[in-house]
Amino acid sequence: MHIPQPSLPPPRVASGPVAWLRDNLFNSWLNGIISTAAIIFSAWAFYSLVTWILLAQGWQIVWNNARVLSLFRYPSELAWRPVLCVILIMGLFGLSASIAKGGVGRILRQSFYWLLGVIVFTAIIAFFFWESVRFYWLAAVVIALLGFFIGKAIPGLSKALPWMWGSIWFVCVIILAGLPFGQGMFFQGVASDLWGGILLSFFLSVTGIVVSFPLGIALALGRNSKLPIIKWFCVTYIEVIRGAPLVTWLFMASLILPLMLGGLNIPAVIRAQVAIILFSAAYMAENVRGGLQALPKGQPEAAHALGLTPWDSTMRIILPQALRAVIPAIVGLFIGLFKDTTLVTVVGLSDLFATAQKVSNQPEALGVTGGIVRELFIMMAVFFWFFCYRMSVASKQLEQELGLGTR
Repeated sequence: MHIPQPSLPPPRVASGPVAWLRDNLFNSWLNGIISTAAIIFSAWAFYSLVTWILLAQGWQIVWNNARVLSLFRYPSELAWRPVLCVILIMGLFGLSASIAKGGVGRILRQSFYWLLGVIVFTAIIAFFFWESVRFYWLAAVVIALLGFFIGKAIPGLSKALPWMWGSIWFVCVIILAGLPFGQGMFFQGVASDLWGGILLSFFLSVTGIVVSFPLGIALALGRNSKLPIIKWFCVTYIEVIRGAPLVTWLFMASLILPLMLGGLNIPAVIRAQVAIILFSAAYMAENVRGGLQALPKGQPEAAHALGLTPWDSTMRIILPQALRAVIPAIVGLFIGLFKDTTLVTVVGLSDLFATAQKVSNQPEALGVTGGIVRELFIMMAVFFWFFCYRMSVASKQLEQELGLGTR
């Protein structure tokens, strides 16, 4: 006679969040007590942090000075101009992200989604607190999405993208600076000495990155040139520039350059921008030269055997492989350059760091117990961390797409 056996208990869950918690945090009674205490403490700390951020008096002063931190002394009645630049750039970025294909397209789309999230968050804040530009930030969201969907509908616009990106810098400079003798809200000139805060930090870093990249490649190729004049000019330039810190060149551009030019009045922003570009280009050249040296000698020899001209072999064979090998070093340089824009405060320019110091010395800020320096530094840390983190993530994604570090 067959006697049925009792049913077995259901198998333990081997995957998922419950299994992870059981295997890592509650795998013994002691670990369970420690994990429970840690969770309670973390929840209390998070609640205290959020309460402090939302309710502390110091943060209210930071929000009230959002325009000063963003634009410094840029005329308040013309505050729509920087936002218009954001609208144009986000529209073009959305267009590029939707048109690009393959791995590069995925990287651009993820970066676009992140930046769009920042713009949406800013638009929500502007809708409630920044009446003068609330609809401009809403337009930035709409134009970004519109550009994204236009790119999907008309992929043939990819041929015009290089020209559009090449001209957007000049368009934004004209919008921000106006015309020298212009009048009215559309053409009124705004001296670059009035620029500051986040606007100045972005202008110096983005322009420095974009211009120093091709200049550094040219210096690296020139240093490897067989023409003695070109070679030793590049060697001298690189070694002299790298022989002094950036702050030294900023001081020279700010104080000595006007004397060398016979007292010619060049705006301080332009002088600082030139110093940043020249300094970054020297380090970029050495990074690229490292990639050129890592390239096997058989690559240029094979290109020569195929009948390629020196220009074609450099542009199509040598340089792409050299840049591919030094992507982490190049992105690290860009991240450092983005953060080093805070050094311009030593030559009298009011970037985000200097503007935050001025805000912390306002009478209402000094009236807060302990001041608001802590809140301002947290705000600046989040700002720099976000954009540096996004550059780092994009670099890692590009390395994975190119197969770096894999066999």
